[in-house]
Amino acid sequence: MSGARRADAPLKLRGAAAYGTDLAAEGMLWGALVPSPIAHGRIRSIDLAPARALPGVVAIGADDLAGLRPKGAPPSETPIFPSEEVVYRAQPVAAVAAPTRALAREAARRVRIDLEPLEVWGSIDDLLPEWPEDGAPRTGPLNAHVHARHGDLEGAFGSADLVFAETYRTSGVHQVPLEPHACLAWVDGDRWTVETSTQTPFGCREDVASTLGIPESQLVVNGSWVGGAFGAKGSALLEPYALLLAKASGRPVKLQLSYPEEFQLGRSTLPSVIRIESAVRGRTVVGRRVRLVLDTGASLPGRDFTLGYSAGFLLGPYSIPAVEVEGYALRTHKPPFGPHRAPFVPQCTFAIESHTDHLARRLGLDPVEFRRASVWTEGSTTGLGQTVGPFGLDAALARASAIARAWREHLPPGHGIGIAGGFWSTGTGAGGEARLRLTPTELWIEQGEREIGSGSVIRGIAVGVEATLGLPPGTVRVAFLDTAHAPFDSGVFGSRTVGALGQAAEKAAEALRAELGRRCGRPEAESAKLTLRPGPDGLEVDLGDRRRPVRELLTAAELADGGLKVEGRHYGRSGTIDERRVLEGSFHPFNDFVGAAHVAEVAVDPEIGSVEVVRYAAIHDAGRVVDPVTARAGIEGGVAMGIGTALLEETQWGPDGRLENPSLLDYRLPTLAEVPRLEVEFIEGFPGAGPRGAKGLGEPPIVPVPAAIANAVFDAVGVPVFELPMTSERVARALKRL
Repeated sequence: MSGARRADAPLKLRGAAAYGTDLAAEGMLWGALVPSPIAHGRIRSIDLAPARALPGVVAIGADDLAGLRPKGAPPSETPIFPSEEVVYRAQPVAAVAAPTRALAREAARRVRIDLEPLEVWGSIDDLLPEWPEDGAPRTGPLNAHVHARHGDLEGAFGSADLVFAETYRTSGVHQVPLEPHACLAWVDGDRWTVETSTQTPFGCREDVASTLGIPESQLVVNGSWVGGAFGAKGSALLEPYALLLAKASGRPVKLQLSYPEEFQLGRSTLPSVIRIESAVRGRTVVGRRVRLVLDTGASLPGRDFTLGYSAGFLLGPYSIPAVEVEGYALRTHKPPFGPHRAPFVPQCTFAIESHTDHLARRLGLDPVEFRRASVWTEGSTTGLGQTVGPFGLDAALARASAIARAWREHLPPGHGIGIAGGFWSTGTGAGGEARLRLTPTELWIEQGEREIGSGSVIRGIAVGVEATLGLPPGTVRVAFLDTAHAPFDSGVFGSRTVGALGQAAEKAAEALRAELGRRCGRPEAESAKLTLRPGPDGLEVDLGDRRRPVRELLTAAELADGGLKVEGRHYGRSGTIDERRVLEGSFHPFNDFVGAAHVAEVAVDPEIGSVEVVRYAAIHDAGRVVDPVTARAGIEGGVAMGIGTALLEETQWGPDGRLENPSLLDYRLPTLAEVPRLEVEFIEGFPGAGPRGAKGLGEPPIVPVPAAIANAVFDAVGVPVFELPMTSERVARALKRL
């Protein structure tokens, strides 16, 4: 357990942390992107001459790429600039750099773009107005198709006492990080360097190297402090343009999005249509069909991760004898969409948990007991054939039920209580490496990730090292290195940081302990009892019967090199699915099973449909909680974010591919006044894949929130709402007020 103050707190409180938007270099230019004015069109011409006529301006387009990329570089899989056709509004068709940001923007406006307008695919409803049946077309705007099936589905539906079907819709949600995308790039000979606000420095390096056609060994990515990400900064976005402008100009170039540009280009999450059909015999669901249609924007075919990943979540955490899940990813003329905290899983959970509640009430059953009758426990098998590991959702549901009963004793009129369960797959299969550097006075974790706000890097990965070596909380320091000097890590995403990078650091600590024991002449068995302790003149090795200063144990070469260095690696075992159940496409197995049950109390105004969340409780299967303060804060933030997804947040796209609410004036976020007091509880005893049995808590807190609120609204007014967000207008329409 740890209650240490976060090491980044003083730096951030002083305003001394350098975020991407703070980056600067002597003699740098400001970059700007030249956006397409329409969502779909054939390029007739793009004239950069008016921009280049401005003093100090550098402008580049598709025709300049051959001279800027390395000789013989292979074609980029991801087009840097389109040469024939634009496929979304604001797609960069060129880029400029100038001595000031204002001049760069003026230069971008001066570029003459001549496009022949083409048909715009604006909505998945327009592309697929009827629900797809067998034999649906596999061409045109189809990005991907997945299909899995198991059990006697025809028998289940043919012998059912009740077949219950519903259709749900969800809107796009923006990550809205406080800091927009920003980076600073420079090129020195054959060495390309970019400092950037990113969740994945090594992933960014891979993306940029592939796009530009340069060896990864010649590209250095250095992460800055990150002012919020939530999935938006998990892959390269601005970096290739900034590097090409730096190459063209011979000077450092800073590229930073304005906030309207952030809304337009920042890879918000995906709108969808979900249909669920359940077959019930007696009081049991014996068969389920789920179909999903996703709007992936202009994402390239084969690069959409969300479809195959989210489809498994649509079956819910329940054992059902016969299941079928099918998903369609459709390409539209909107910007490429991307992950938002727990990519698309809150939306899947909203559909499946709302459907479960509606079905239970239709059968006259208690919704929680209906869930618990079939919820996964350790050893259960998922619809895709995976075996479930330690999983505490049943215990969390039992606790949620007790909380709901207590709240109902004094429930005012117009109020309702809803419960929803949910699960998450921690990304511990994505590997990582960390290095410990021991000096006479300090112990450092050297690694390549950046703290994105959750505390998982600055605090979470240090907890296991402190526990292994017996150090007091807050003793271990974390160093942030660039990709040329840090050990490899997969990135800060998927709630994997503590589970994977934390274990790499802990393994390095075990190796360090063994090495110190060897240097002290202790057998391996006795080395396990060795600890480090702060002493009057620096760190000391505590051998039980005596102490030795660390300085005495380091060689002269190690002292000159900055200390004793030991590395640890953790590459978790990925889950496996039963491929015999997969008919088409690629599904992604779950790596670790994390459960949560949430309880929401809402007040609904039946006249205007407004919804207020009055009370909220979150019960989380956390394996072992390694840092309660950070864990609790993460759950509170996740619930607040989920309230926005449930009731307020929605990217509104016009039929011409234009984002109609690209600002914080028009895109509603929950305020502190709309987030109620939260009760947070942890269910321990179901160990996960993280260090000491910890489970990831970055994504799970948002997963059940929209469903719990939707079920509370249903409980309050007796009418279901099938679309996110549940705005006052949509609730009023459900109540027939509009």
